[in-house]
Amino acid sequence: MSPVNYLNEHLWIHYTGHFLVLLAFFSAAYVVAIGLLNKFDLTPSWIRAVKIAFLIHIASVFSVIGLILYMMRNHYYEFEYVWAHVSDELPMKYILSAFWEGQEGSFLLWMFWNCILGIYFFRQVKSIPITVLVILIGVNAILTSMLLGIHIGETKIGSSPFNLLRYTMDIPLFANADYVSLLKGNGLNPLLQNYWMIIHPPTLFLGFASTVIPYAYACAALIHRNSGSWLSETLPWSLISGFVLGTGILMGGAWAYEALSFGGYWAWDPVENMSLVPWLILVAAIHTNLIAKATGHSIKPTLILYSLSFIFVCYSSFLTRSGILGDSSAHAFTQMGLEWQLVALCVACTLFPFYLFFKNHKFIEVPAKEEEIQSREFWMFIGSLVLLFSALLISFTTSIPVYNKLLDLAASILGTDFTSLHRSIPLDPVAHHNQFQLWCAVFISIISGIALFLRYNPKDQNGRLKLFFIRISKALLLSGLIAFAVQLFSFQKLHWSHYLFLFAAWFSIIASAWYFISLAKGNFSLAASVISHGGFGLLLLGILFTGINKQILSTNIFAQEGLLDSPEAEELSKHLTLIRNEPMFMNGYWVEYSTDTFLHKVRKYTLKFWHEDSLGHRKDSFLLYPEIQYDNKLTKVAASNPSILRNVHEDIFSLVAQIPQSQVDVESAKQAEDSLRFSLHFLQLNDSLESEDYVFTLKNLKSQFYPVDFELKPMDQLLQMELDVKRKSDGKIVQSTPAILFRENLIYKFPSKLESFGVRTNIPDTLYSTLVPAYTDLRKNNIQLKSGGEITIENGIRIKLVKLNRNVPEELMKASGADVGVSALLELHSVKDTQQIECFFFIRGNQIISLPVSNLFPGISLRFMKINPQTEEMSFEYGLHPDPVSVKLPLEISENDVRTDFIVIQVIRFPWINLVWLGSIFMVLGMLIGAYQRRKVLTHVV
Repeated sequence: MSPVNYLNEHLWIHYTGHFLVLLAFFSAAYVVAIGLLNKFDLTPSWIRAVKIAFLIHIASVFSVIGLILYMMRNHYYEFEYVWAHVSDELPMKYILSAFWEGQEGSFLLWMFWNCILGIYFFRQVKSIPITVLVILIGVNAILTSMLLGIHIGETKIGSSPFNLLRYTMDIPLFANADYVSLLKGNGLNPLLQNYWMIIHPPTLFLGFASTVIPYAYACAALIHRNSGSWLSETLPWSLISGFVLGTGILMGGAWAYEALSFGGYWAWDPVENMSLVPWLILVAAIHTNLIAKATGHSIKPTLILYSLSFIFVCYSSFLTRSGILGDSSAHAFTQMGLEWQLVALCVACTLFPFYLFFKNHKFIEVPAKEEEIQSREFWMFIGSLVLLFSALLISFTTSIPVYNKLLDLAASILGTDFTSLHRSIPLDPVAHHNQFQLWCAVFISIISGIALFLRYNPKDQNGRLKLFFIRISKALLLSGLIAFAVQLFSFQKLHWSHYLFLFAAWFSIIASAWYFISLAKGNFSLAASVISHGGFGLLLLGILFTGINKQILSTNIFAQEGLLDSPEAEELSKHLTLIRNEPMFMNGYWVEYSTDTFLHKVRKYTLKFWHEDSLGHRKDSFLLYPEIQYDNKLTKVAASNPSILRNVHEDIFSLVAQIPQSQVDVESAKQAEDSLRFSLHFLQLNDSLESEDYVFTLKNLKSQFYPVDFELKPMDQLLQMELDVKRKSDGKIVQSTPAILFRENLIYKFPSKLESFGVRTNIPDTLYSTLVPAYTDLRKNNIQLKSGGEITIENGIRIKLVKLNRNVPEELMKASGADVGVSALLELHSVKDTQQIECFFFIRGNQIISLPVSNLFPGISLRFMKINPQTEEMSFEYGLHPDPVSVKLPLEISENDVRTDFIVIQVIRFPWINLVWLGSIFMVLGMLIGAYQRRKVLTHVV
């Protein structure tokens, strides 16, 4: 079989992209080889070679990124990466989100930030900064290998973003030489079509990437046996890294709160956990760095903690990208076959610093005297240990799937079964993690508060201790009193552990404020730790308020019982079923589901909330607009997006928890439609039709109506029936208004659903033939009109010739094969209506072609017969239709329609949630201020 010569493929991108990836990899590998062969002791000539290779690497990485964005921007679907993440309908603002949605794009984002960070060290000539640059490029070498997309035997190395789609799947489509023209992109995951996804991932990845700088400094210090000076250079970088990574995590919490359906800002999801763990370890390392810089203690722990912060970034990457968390996290990537490369990344980045540590740790100077218990460094070190313990606890639970996989691997090697040793993931991860992390937070708050009142290397211990105990006693007493008062006024009842949590939060805030006002005397240079520690206290207050005082508002158990399918009692206490336009009372509020609109894959619901005073007057009303978002192919629900009313002291969070099953996916909708049993009837105006349960009466016919979310055009012909539907059981009467619209060769139906009755009425296509007899059966008359003239015919119908159009659409000319064509635009005026109609007149050789055109209201058919060039008169032939009032009209009725006029909502009140955001902002802001205050260190290094 001869090979297919494919058309319209952009093969130059395919080959150029592969070349650039290889160039990026080998330029980075060359730098690593230089460093290892010279044992990182580089001469000026080797340093110059490193810098040249680094420039080539940067140019290659940036070019790869630019090429992929170019492919996406131009919708080159022959590339698998473009096909998987982009579609024609995707707004251009989400192209970047689509770029880093896939694993290849996220690896490139990581490499991009490594390159940007490396530019700072490009200017260095000293041994440690140059070693940092080499290590940073070494990390990029491993990351670039993830993009190689080559096979060595049966082993796959990397996944290339420049793979052609026909290389990745074998389907009949690729037998077509012009298959590219038939491709449509899958598009971006609807969950990621959010503004947070434009700014959150790059911020988070910059945070991940920045942890390599302290890691590299620690390795460089061990390589060059530098026990002290590196600490000052590392500290600004670690503070910047803590600020950026913390900000990225904060953005992720804000995105989860605004766009996800779990009703909160943190769910202890495995991916959330593994972004938090490196940050906790990094914060611990920052504190031991401060100790080491001030006293000479804790240098070894600082080396270890800086190494661990980046090692856990690599481990996090393994967990989220290997597919191992696919069953336990909604945020993890799917499996791509890169698992062993990710393991190699973790192993390499773990063995390298610990090999150096065990080889060279003896050269690290350690003070002979241990830290004293009354010193600041002692309590800061204890706090760092608590942070490390917290991180390891989180990692242990999150790694349960890894533990189970290792057991399975060992079982396969040993030929046995270790299934009984498997551990289960906690059914309630929030409760599981909270029971441990609550105590970690309490210890950290108290320890950090105590440390602020102490000094490094204290002297005159007796005098200092007395003053310390006086200050700490006052702070503890004031914190206890405030916590007790807050507990009385803000909480109904607190468990003693929660009271301790409240006390610790206030102690952190008061100790920070006291230190800044009384001891630091308002010195801004000492404000960084005060802002971060005080922010941590505010964060704990926010967590306590939102956790303990969180209130489910969507409750009305008595009204819910028996409303639909009798949900479980537990669900009744959390959710509320609303019928459209029927107000329902819930915990302190009235709520009404008024409308819903469907636009661009999103169904938006309008919920009205209000209070009522004793006289029944509405007050404090507001609207919320939760959404249901469908997938890119409109086949099923992809997400439920909440809507939030934000106030200073509280948020009102609303979510659509359930919609009618027939709207959930295409299959359910099809089953609902197929289940309808329509019966055909014929009704004349004022006729009645009686079924077993209902009486239908045709009360009126209308030629004008305005469909919702539908654009009418001038030539549209419409008919709407108004029927009274009476339910026999209770005599209740509601109106049904089915309608139909005719536009050229198209027909649009607008059935009418009576949700509470379970009735649907529909006008069938045959209505047109019922109202418009065959033209040959009509009694014909002739009229002559000039442009602008009008004439009145039978039944009071006025016909006006608006204009003559000599520019007939080309497609009509071709369809008729005419040489000449004109059209006449006519206005038809009856007692009730004014309609426009267009008649065509064609000449083909010696033959005249003129087809009749019909209108429903007024009922008339016209034909453009001839044109008199001398008198400029046009002749028309017309025939009138029977009066619709005297005609029995077809109507389809179903009495087993599925209800779609309800939704199930969840509404939650989050009191003082802004303390969570404010406290988090203060925590990371303190790190940024600390980095700014130490900027001179970096300037001096340059």
